[in-house]
Amino acid sequence: MSSERAISRPAARAPELPHPLARWRPREGLLVICLLLVATYAMHYAYISTQREVTLSVDGYPLSFRTHQTSVDAFLEEIGVEVNEADIVLPGFHTDLDDQVVIERAKPVILEVDGQTLERYTHSKTVGDFLLETGVALRPHDRITMEEVEVDLETPLSSRPISVPRGVGKGKTMPFSPNPLSTRRIVIHRSVPLQLFDDGVLTTFSTTAPTVGEALKEHGVLIYLGDRVKPGLGTLVSTGVRVYIKRAKPLTILVDGRRIVTRTQTERVKEALEQEGVTLGVRDYTIPDRLTPLTDNMTVQVIRVKEEFVIEEESIPFETVRRPDPELEIDHQRLAQQGEEGLRRRLIRIHYENGQEKERVITNEWVAKEPTTKVIAYGGEIVVRELEAPEGPVRYWRKIRMLATSYTAATAGKSRDNPRYGLTYLGWKATRGVIAVDPRVINLGTKMYVPGYGFGTAADTGGAIKGRHIDLAYDEGNLVHWFKWVDVYLLEPVPPPAEIRWILP
Repeated sequence: MSSERAISRPAARAPELPHPLARWRPREGLLVICLLLVATYAMHYAYISTQREVTLSVDGYPLSFRTHQTSVDAFLEEIGVEVNEADIVLPGFHTDLDDQVVIERAKPVILEVDGQTLERYTHSKTVGDFLLETGVALRPHDRITMEEVEVDLETPLSSRPISVPRGVGKGKTMPFSPNPLSTRRIVIHRSVPLQLFDDGVLTTFSTTAPTVGEALKEHGVLIYLGDRVKPGLGTLVSTGVRVYIKRAKPLTILVDGRRIVTRTQTERVKEALEQEGVTLGVRDYTIPDRLTPLTDNMTVQVIRVKEEFVIEEESIPFETVRRPDPELEIDHQRLAQQGEEGLRRRLIRIHYENGQEKERVITNEWVAKEPTTKVIAYGGEIVVRELEAPEGPVRYWRKIRMLATSYTAATAGKSRDNPRYGLTYLGWKATRGVIAVDPRVINLGTKMYVPGYGFGTAADTGGAIKGRHIDLAYDEGNLVHWFKWVDVYLLEPVPPPAEIRWILP
């Protein structure tokens, strides 16, 4: 009966439910896929949830991982970490896995000592600990370098740390290299005793330098140009070696405007100059002398000597003479002979030192041309003439153009209580008719005629009356001011020739 009901139900319902939404019902295949996805997720969740978390610390760097492994070696193999046999693994490599694994990797070191090269892995913290571990003993003055940098026993023996890739520690594997630490190279430089004879002075010191030159530099011994070192600077240092230094003398040479600072092994000034290529001329000399023995820090000055001969010319001035001409009227002149300069020559030797003139010597002197005297003829003839003046005819023998001024006793510069007040040089009373003159031009006592003034006599002088200047006296109260050039006539009688000033100043 049950089967019948089961068959009859669908047959009876089919025509009763012809609804169009029936095509949207899930098919059987889709349902299966959904069930599989749910099952897979459940299994994955179950796998994840059953993993344990383990912290791995490599050289102090902690990383977190999740694993189902139960032993340390299986765990490290799973995450791709290879361990060197010298590395320290805590707990042991083949022990059960705990929540934490610690790896301290051994540092790779190459040690060079006493001609041998040793490769080691070490957990030593310092260079000193490593040398103690390897049984290498240091002698006094030995030197240690690591990566070509000098170090001491307390220097940390550290290596380059590993780099941590992004994402490591979140369940991913970590592809460590077998030995990611950089290798340290340690070199032991053994010291060697060395005896140094520096200009005969003995010094003993120990050195780790490979050559003599480096050993001297290390010890602060300066080698200068010209110093001699035996054996040579490139010689390898070995036990018992002796080094001899013969110092060159420091020397300064001043030559041709240059300053040469050098060092030399020569003994005398001359040899040092030859060493520097300084040649001396026939007259050149040195200070000190070229045969002088050299001493430290000596200064040698080279004096360049040059001599030359020159001819100097000097003109010889001609003389001027005046000669009377009896046929030429007084106060007239003529050139009787043209003057010409002469020429004197000198041969001079000039001595130069370093371009500076030091001496000038006249070796010869002569007159190449004699001077010609200039001759001026002056008038020696007296001619008496007559002038028509308002006062009547005036006979005169000389006419001179002169500056005329005027004065009275009151303007002569003496006070009235002066005993010489109003008196002239000849003792005359200073009144009209007295004329002050310069006795070098007109003799005192000479009779004169001045147009506009009249007749007068040269009877006075004055400090201001010089040359062709006359001062006309007037009576007090009747002064007429003069200041003009006039012709002055000297009247007869004509004085003797010896008393005539033929050439006026």
